[in-house]
Amino acid sequence: MRIISYLGGVLKEYCQYSSLAGLSYIADNSYHFTERLFWLACVILSWIGSAYLIVDYMDSYVNNSVSMGVVSLLPIDTLQFPSAGICEMGYTKEEYHDLEKLIYDMMDPNLSQDEKENDYNYDIEDFLMRVIFHNLYNFGSMGSYCKEYIGKEDTLQCPMKNYQKYADRVRANCTSLFVSCAWNEISFPCCEFFQPVRTTLGTCYLLNSIQAVTKNSKKWLDMTLSLRLGTGHLNLTVTKSSALYILNEEDIPHMLLTTLQFPQIPDGYDGELLLSIQDILNDPYIRNIEPQYRRCKFPDEGPDSAYKMYSYSTCVTECLKQAQIKACNCTHYNLIVDSKDNSTECDYFGLVCLDENDLLFPQTTIMQPWRVDGLPCECLPSCNEAQTNVVRHSSKIRENSRDRSVSIRMQSLPTQRYFRQSVREKIDVVVSVGGILGLFMGASILSLVELIYFFTVRTFRR
Repeated sequence: MRIISYLGGVLKEYCQYSSLAGLSYIADNSYHFTERLFWLACVILSWIGSAYLIVDYMDSYVNNSVSMGVVSLLPIDTLQFPSAGICEMGYTKEEYHDLEKLIYDMMDPNLSQDEKENDYNYDIEDFLMRVIFHNLYNFGSMGSYCKEYIGKEDTLQCPMKNYQKYADRVRANCTSLFVSCAWNEISFPCCEFFQPVRTTLGTCYLLNSIQAVTKNSKKWLDMTLSLRLGTGHLNLTVTKSSALYILNEEDIPHMLLTTLQFPQIPDGYDGELLLSIQDILNDPYIRNIEPQYRRCKFPDEGPDSAYKMYSYSTCVTECLKQAQIKACNCTHYNLIVDSKDNSTECDYFGLVCLDENDLLFPQTTIMQPWRVDGLPCECLPSCNEAQTNVVRHSSKIRENSRDRSVSIRMQSLPTQRYFRQSVREKIDVVVSVGGILGLFMGASILSLVELIYFFTVRTFRR
């Protein structure tokens, strides 16, 4: 009781001398209790009003701190031609001599070549093709080709682990994949600028990707566009069935993101793409706003994965990887990006587990938030993500040709770009909240000092 009485005395003294509006009237015994009750009601209402306005302002700060607009491009402005990625795809009509040799090497070395050809197991070939090339995979195929051979000592067994080494032997390297590359009709060395990056589709070769090279370094091809330099023209020719991906510089090809994927499968394929692009410019103060409030992340803001930079595609890749580990305690070898990754690579039984859980090549809708059984992905788009559209896509087949080529052009230079700007910053929160407290309660920073003073210094002095 003494403590309660003591604290009550301190509180009354604080109210008598407080700079907060109305408290001195409540604590002054010289006023009639009805007057003091009136002032108590006024103080409570003002505090409730302050709380309501502060909560409303904070909600506005969270949901409306960024605005998107459109600004006109000046004649001196420049922009970048989109990045490109080439990923080899499986093709049943393609000849994979290295795969045949690999299967022959798995056979008894004492067999003659004729005996090996007679015993050649096409089920194992089909199994390895689906392990190496994701586009050939179909649900349920991981167990169907090898099940009947497991446990039989007198037959050739499917490989049970270390699938990366088989992929490295079968998939084309850069020098054997590319025939020629040209920018604005000027040839450049393909493998100097197209750098390998591990993706969900296997090793792909990316041009001007900040996941592989430093921007504007020696391995970065200058593909600047402007009124003076023109709209740009990229021409690529490859030897194998492949898929071309049009990317932002921070993105990677992904099995679930196929909007700007363009397969070049048959021999003699000759494709032409006509693109339009609208890039985005960010207000420097945007970085002062937390990513969850601005609803985007910059590439250097924590990739949370083995990739160097953040992008929506790398985030989704990491989500798929974590879903695989959660379901089967391992992950597909394509999702182990570098040697520092200690994740367990799936063996045969792990791949069968992923197959049964539909996690080898899941449906695109698995990333949608309304999917109850979807991936637990909370991936934000990149703040630098440009909007690229396909204006026209045409193709033809050249007779008596084994190569595939594609020509990529810009329809015209854009006249506008998106502009993301900050409309509320942290200092605005401080000023606005302080203004509300000052208007309704007469509070200031000194009011906080006053409160601490009364309940520490004055308390001990008593």
